[in-house]
Amino acid sequence: MIFLPLSTTMGLSEVLGLSGFGFGIVLIVLAFLAIFVLGLSSFFKKNKQKNSQTPLKQEPANIISETPVIAKPATQDTNYTGYVTLEGISEQDAAVIMAITSHKTGIPLEKLGFCSIKLKSPELINVSEQDAAAVMAITSHKTGIPLENLYFKSIKLLED
Repeated sequence: MIFLPLSTTMGLSEVLGLSGFGFGIVLIVLAFLAIFVLGLSSFFKKNKQKNSQTPLKQEPANIISETPVIAKPATQDTNYTGYVTLEGISEQDAAVIMAITSHKTGIPLEKLGFCSIKLKSPELINVSEQDAAAVMAITSHKTGIPLENLYFKSIKLLED
């Protein structure tokens, strides 16, 4: 690049040529940056589409085994094998729990992965299942708390 002393006067054509050269350099650098940004955005868009199109493993309905359970959606850090472990619950009840979980969370069933479903019923001491169910229903009605929001650890019949 030529450095011009301040005392030298330049003609109009030299000034226009020098400013046009500078303007051209700026446009070339801006074009390079625009292409670079478009390339990066398409790269990240492809990765996002690739990740969103990779479905979570779906557990087939006929593979449900009769063993351990707490219903929870599979996360990326979960070692999900496609099998659901059931404990104290039938396959039909587990299917209902899965459907309700999908409905309540708004997540499609095929995007949920269940590791285990466990029935936690209260310990019944000197009480039949029918009487325990009645106590639970009455408690829910009298307190105004929905039954699904109540947790009973045990129900015991106290004799006078």
